[in-house]
Amino acid sequence: MPSALGRDGLVAAVILCLVLLPRIALAQQGKATEFTSAIFQSEVYLPDFVANDKGFAAKHGLDMKFVTPQSGVAAAQLMLAGAVKGWATDPLIILTAASKGNNVKLAGIATPMMAYTVMVSKTGDWPAEGSSFADRIKALKGKRIGVSGIGAGTDHALILMLQAVGLSEKDVTRIGIGEQQAAIGQLSGGAIDAFVSFSLSGNAIIQQQTGARRYVATFDPDAPQGIRELPFTCFAVAGDFAAKNQETVANWLAAEADAIAWIRANPDGAAEVLNAHVFNGQQLELAKKIIPQMIKIYFEGTPPGFKVYRKTFDLLAKAGQDLGSFPSGSTPKYEDTVIPGAQSAN
Repeated sequence: MPSALGRDGLVAAVILCLVLLPRIALAQQGKATEFTSAIFQSEVYLPDFVANDKGFAAKHGLDMKFVTPQSGVAAAQLMLAGAVKGWATDPLIILTAASKGNNVKLAGIATPMMAYTVMVSKTGDWPAEGSSFADRIKALKGKRIGVSGIGAGTDHALILMLQAVGLSEKDVTRIGIGEQQAAIGQLSGGAIDAFVSFSLSGNAIIQQQTGARRYVATFDPDAPQGIRELPFTCFAVAGDFAAKNQETVANWLAAEADAIAWIRANPDGAAEVLNAHVFNGQQLELAKKIIPQMIKIYFEGTPPGFKVYRKTFDLLAKAGQDLGSFPSGSTPKYEDTVIPGAQSAN
């Protein structure tokens, strides 16, 4: 039998363990880092929703928060101000901002094929089904076309499509209408003839509510290769944040990679998440139809590790030059615009 001193020592040791073990466990796990991401109501942001809902963010030590700015321009401003840590967006927007002296960086490429769609009103004289990409784009001449905003990704895509068939932005009337949902009223009321969309889910709702139809897309087989090969979605971060928080950025990208892998492996589950976050729980069957399209169009060619290939960057830089987006002599450089972890020798 132990002595009284031995018993007291044993009790003290047990108490000490009970106090220290939770602290040790917390130290091992590490405190979750808050990570605020800009999102919009579209399947483009499904990996963000999945990363949060399915625990991939927590697995990589992140406490994800979401904000929905008024526009992409507002999202970029919030990112530069430090209120948004990361954002999935059109890489041409990031290169344009970088060319104007803003310290923003590409942290990876998620969707390597441009994926914008032109929707047209149910009225109007449009080329017949089966018409070529060129004939359809030429038929937009003189039309009023809605884009998210002048200088937005949808606007860039429209101009590139026009340029591909020998037209320019002056051959159409571009109207910035803000959020994609605004296209419903604009098309129904006849204020616009067509609309450039960045969202497959948005397309489906617009079709349901306005009778508009899918007209042409940048990912159609006969779309010019120079357009198809431009990436659609990148992961963007502020340069200062990325330099000081390399591990956090790497954890964010790891959570996004896990989310994309889960979407590919669990299309029905992904449809449920899409339905909950984008369709307010009202369109599960529609969500189930969108997920296979999304997987094929967005993630079939996602680069391993979201690497930004130099060839891809050069294509983006040329597109920005063709659009006149960069001030003279200010075309962004690969090493200055892509974070080290995303750079590739290819």
